[in-house]
Amino acid sequence: MNFTELSEKTRSYRQFQEERTIPAEKLREMINVAGLAPCASNLQRLRFSIVTDKREKLVLFSGIGWAGYLADWSGPEPGKRPSAYIVVHAPEAEKSFTGIDVGIVASYIVLAASGAGIGSCMLLNFDRGLTDSVAPAPGYKPELVIALGYPGESVLLEKDNDEIRYWRDQNGVHHVPKLSLETLILKG
Repeated sequence: MNFTELSEKTRSYRQFQEERTIPAEKLREMINVAGLAPCASNLQRLRFSIVTDKREKLVLFSGIGWAGYLADWSGPEPGKRPSAYIVVHAPEAEKSFTGIDVGIVASYIVLAASGAGIGSCMLLNFDRGLTDSVAPAPGYKPELVIALGYPGESVLLEKDNDEIRYWRDQNGVHHVPKLSLETLILKG
């Protein structure tokens, strides 16, 4: 599979096969790949927590906002929730490039997951206090939560679309519109 195909396959999944556990080695490999990502000044400031414990996953789940455009949906029901989470932590001392570094490592993690047949969803809408209670990291703060699991839904790209709002159809297929290349390029 080439990089374009991997990118097309890598979607935000919000429903999973919860009972299918992700082997610890695969989760650790995702973090290893994140550690290989480029970062500002090569400072490698970010740290990671893996959450797979059933109780801890429930605590994290209770503080997550799952889909802003699906206002009447509060997230996946039991049995369709993530099998694991990776929390991305940044030092409490803020740097102007921290958000960029978080985005880069998150991209590496979700691409590595997708290459292994694992779905993911990057989540910025989460309760930081609950996350700290499950994945404490003294001197660090949680910046991003990545939900992981084997996909439990179909996600369909709607290419060359002028719309940006994703939606679910009557069959539960999640549609994700993407702008055309011509719309993306301003010059060149």
